[in-house]
Amino acid sequence: MSSALAIAAVSASLKDLLNNGFIDHDLSSIGSFTVTAQPPDRITTGQAEPNQLNVFLYQVTANAGWRNAGLPSRDSRGTRISNPPLALDLHYLLTAYGASDLNAEVLLGYAMQLLHENPVLTRQQLRTALTAQPAIDGTLLPGPFGKLSAVDLADQIELLKITPVYLGTEDLSKIWTAMQARYRPSMAYLVSVVLIQSDARTTSAPPVLRRGPDDRGPVTRGVPAPALAGIRPAASDLLPAIRLGEDLVVSGTNLASAAATLQLENVRLDIKRELITTSGAGTGQLTAHVPSVAEEPGGMSGWAIGVYTAAIRIAEPGLPVWMTNGVPIALAPLIAVTPPTAPAGTVSLTVTCTPRLRPEQEAQVRLLFGDTAIKAASITTPPDLLAPTTLTFTVPGVAAGTYLVRLRVDGIDSLPITMSGSPPKLDFDPQQMVTVS
Repeated sequence: MSSALAIAAVSASLKDLLNNGFIDHDLSSIGSFTVTAQPPDRITTGQAEPNQLNVFLYQVTANAGWRNAGLPSRDSRGTRISNPPLALDLHYLLTAYGASDLNAEVLLGYAMQLLHENPVLTRQQLRTALTAQPAIDGTLLPGPFGKLSAVDLADQIELLKITPVYLGTEDLSKIWTAMQARYRPSMAYLVSVVLIQSDARTTSAPPVLRRGPDDRGPVTRGVPAPALAGIRPAASDLLPAIRLGEDLVVSGTNLASAAATLQLENVRLDIKRELITTSGAGTGQLTAHVPSVAEEPGGMSGWAIGVYTAAIRIAEPGLPVWMTNGVPIALAPLIAVTPPTAPAGTVSLTVTCTPRLRPEQEAQVRLLFGDTAIKAASITTPPDLLAPTTLTFTVPGVAAGTYLVRLRVDGIDSLPITMSGSPPKLDFDPQQMVTVS
């Protein structure tokens, strides 16, 4: 693969190919000439116009055949596993300038003949154009890039192919208008494909020497693999999230309750918890209990508000551990609001949040006071890992009435509801309301 100098190296090689070809054809009859690689707006035109052939790179596009090679380049944790090549097609415009009549046409004609007879930049041509060459006196002349070397372009896996592109008058008009230069006879070419690749360190798995214990191969199961269909709060399938101290219902197929545990993982917050499961009320169901902070004091900091990926982990004796597919479940905050009543006007509220907030969650926390979102005036998370986070809010201009209060963390709202009756019915929680008089 090539380095970042590959684009410039192609331009230098085309310039070298054309210059050597003109010398071999002996164009001394038209006078002196030069082959350049400049923007057309920098070239002198008019009475002092020289004999000159200009190679201008006017566009770079992605190569369709190579653009997805080597992807993905990183794993789920962001570790680099490959260096995919940057595959480019280079679009060039050959423009001829002449000091007198027909000189421009002569230069353009010879240039097109040279590129027609050399449709590929060979590896030897690239090495010759890009490598430092010895002078007549034996000293070593620097390459086109000085101390930098682009000769690795000659070793890329793909050859560089030169293809003519016949542009219409509309395309040529747009190009020359954009360059703000005087139009001269031109011909477009496509050079493909240039592969630029990093040499950054990557990771690679070691070879497999044994397949299973004692090289006996994989262990097969005689029944379909277990799979999850969904997960929901046990209290009601209308609830959008679970809270600490509540039960979960997992539904799926081939879930062996005796060997199954429920694994909840939040990759962003680096949390992984495992819960014991029991048989559910229906076929293909398991239940699990999310402990409250009273049942597990360490859960105050061990859990965090957010979206978790739930999967069943099945570990049967003598068989490999099996993980099912993952399904999402949200953990909502539990809050306590004080004071429950306040006079009209500016209302100051204190909210405690369980589980504790993580530092990366604090910036986006909002209190939903009725239908108004309020930013926290202060957020205090004590050093004591068993203590909840305390937030204060100031709500200006509150009229008399009863207002529902919710806390939104990472887009997940606290659940201001209670359930009662049989079958259970949802109702607003009076403990999460503020009466303003």
